[in-house]
Amino acid sequence: MHDPLTDASPLPPDRSRPPAAGDAAQQSLAEALKVSFTILKLAMAALLVAYAFSGTFSVGSNEVALRLRFGDYVGTPGARVLERGTYLAAPFPIEEIVKVDTRPTTLVLDREFWFETSAQESGLSRSQMQSRKALPLNPLRDGSLITGDSNIVHAQWTITWRIADPEAYLTNVGSPTLAADLVRLVAQQGIVQTAAQLSADELLRGVVDRQVAVGAMQRRLDDMRSGLVVDQLALDKVSAPMRVARSFDAVTSAESDRAGRIVAAQQERARILGETAGEASVGLMALITAFEQAMERSDAAAAAATEQRIEQALTALEVDGTRIGGEVAQVINAAETYRTRIVEQVATEAQTFEQLLPQYQQNPRLVLSKLWEDAREIILTGDDVETFYTVPGQLELQLNRDPALQKERQKEQLRARQQDQKARSGR
Repeated sequence: MHDPLTDASPLPPDRSRPPAAGDAAQQSLAEALKVSFTILKLAMAALLVAYAFSGTFSVGSNEVALRLRFGDYVGTPGARVLERGTYLAAPFPIEEIVKVDTRPTTLVLDREFWFETSAQESGLSRSQMQSRKALPLNPLRDGSLITGDSNIVHAQWTITWRIADPEAYLTNVGSPTLAADLVRLVAQQGIVQTAAQLSADELLRGVVDRQVAVGAMQRRLDDMRSGLVVDQLALDKVSAPMRVARSFDAVTSAESDRAGRIVAAQQERARILGETAGEASVGLMALITAFEQAMERSDAAAAAATEQRIEQALTALEVDGTRIGGEVAQVINAAETYRTRIVEQVATEAQTFEQLLPQYQQNPRLVLSKLWEDAREIILTGDDVETFYTVPGQLELQLNRDPALQKERQKEQLRARQQDQKARSGR
């Protein structure tokens, strides 16, 4: 027998009826999961692309960069440093980019070799500090430098340094703070070594061989393979200990005054020599000095040779190709002009007398009379000759034209006339 319930085949679903509520929820969930998986795939792809390009980096104008791949530098030793530009690197943690600032850095040493000052004392003048810092130095608080002549000097310095070898810097230093500390320490050593080679006067005047100091600092930095370079060392302030500062200031003032007077004397000497002989004054003075030295040595030959050179220079108005000017040239030119005029005048007079000689030989009295007449005409004519016409009797000539003397003489004449009139009236 066949069971109708078990043997009967399943009936096809009736599609005319709406689906149940549970089937619709499952279908919505499936569609939501499908959309979520699609979005997740896109996000993962975007993250993968972003991760692939996350190694892109740029280097600025004041910095350099180095790439490290699993902790080792990338590239050959001479081409590891990346300068300004944009680069692509493998993303972290495969490669790491380390940037190094190469700008110069300034380090001020204002306490290491300077006496201790409080906040109130920092604004005081030097004279006020001298009155307040009269106590002996305290080595635990006051910094100082010992010079080569066993004196004590205070100084403040400024050092300019930079990173020149980024690879050595990252390998052996790696920290800007540590780099500043290294520079500070080597600068102190170099300054102490340099000050020990100078006297106190030289250091107080700022006479410091900065190349020697910088060289000593650089050698120590190079020995440590720090990659740091000291570019400049500047002496900002220098002072003697406050207890003896006035004495040092007096010496410095005297030295400055001495130097100023020497400079003024040299300038005055140059001015006088320039006005005397122009640009050739140096050469002319050298010849004169050589002549005087030869005379002091009693070297007649050298003196005669030098004297001849001086005469040649004055005749040509030239010393070693340099033209002689100034008062020397004026005097020589005036003498040459005067000599020429006198020679011409004498030549003219000689020619005139030669022309008169035949006439004089024929009639001497006539020639002499003519010469006397010419002489009288020359003497009695001109602006400097005054002619007086008087009546017969007493003649008085006043040849001095000073107005004051003329007034005095007029007063004397007036008094004399008044006394004469009184004498006549008394008779």
